[in-house]
Amino acid sequence: MLLLVSAAIISSNAQLLFRVSGGGVEKPSYMLGSLHLVSGETLERYDAYLEAEKQCEQLYVEYDITNDQHNKELQSSGLELVMLPDSLTIFEVLGAERAQKLTERMQLTCHVNLTDSAAMQMWHWQPYAFTNMLSLMTTNELFSKVPTLQKLRGKGAPMDATCTIRAKLNGWKVGELDQLARQEELEKTREKMAKSIDEQADSLMALLNNFEERKQTMLHELEKWDKTVLAWIKGDFEEFTSYMSAETDEQPLLFNERNKKWLPRIIEAMNEAPTLFVFGAGHLIQPYGLVHLLREAGYEVEQIKTFKW
Repeated sequence: MLLLVSAAIISSNAQLLFRVSGGGVEKPSYMLGSLHLVSGETLERYDAYLEAEKQCEQLYVEYDITNDQHNKELQSSGLELVMLPDSLTIFEVLGAERAQKLTERMQLTCHVNLTDSAAMQMWHWQPYAFTNMLSLMTTNELFSKVPTLQKLRGKGAPMDATCTIRAKLNGWKVGELDQLARQEELEKTREKMAKSIDEQADSLMALLNNFEERKQTMLHELEKWDKTVLAWIKGDFEEFTSYMSAETDEQPLLFNERNKKWLPRIIEAMNEAPTLFVFGAGHLIQPYGLVHLLREAGYEVEQIKTFKW
């Protein structure tokens, strides 16, 4: 029943789409708050988005994940940050007993034999990389137990990537709100990560020693996220804001920092041409969201909601 309700609401064009006008710009621009896990297949049924797309001439996304060269640069930067310093290995960092627990869990959850030479590069990963990998694999496994999330994932490219592909087919300029970290910033981050290796190891062991409990916690969090997704599907901005704000105390600070960096880029883009902005819906919510920041900057921001719940 839940799947039928979800599909019906999706086809009713109620997601988080906003028109931005005023502030001296001649033509309005649009912001789509996406969910990164949602398949771009939904766009073809999203009439309000398709109409907004017709009014625009360029696209800005968080990061162009369809750009192979950028992806290689990002992968290279990420690889630098994930590696242990001074040719250390994870076995040396953890010690024999703790490393054995990691090896067993990697085999069970990720189907990776950490002792095999084929996994040699992983031997030099920092502990947080294993924590992230185990958490990601477990989350993907648990998605099947949350019907709405499973339905929305679909089979196509994610929504943000689909928007980017469509823009490039239209011959649009595609800009990025986030930018690759400069070399000096990477160096500072690398130094900071190197100093936190013991803390990372403790965090990893906390996960390994309580894995089944953590797994149940992850499932509980996904089930709560299911309500957030339904609010997004309905286009209920207030309800979505309420759920998102309750998710974690850390996310608002992260969103706030990025939103402030994005704001001048968004204003500059809107003054260039009518622009479609596509980014995670969490960047919209108040009091640190782009809806509020743009209104404070003198723009009119109106949600386009064609479906009455």
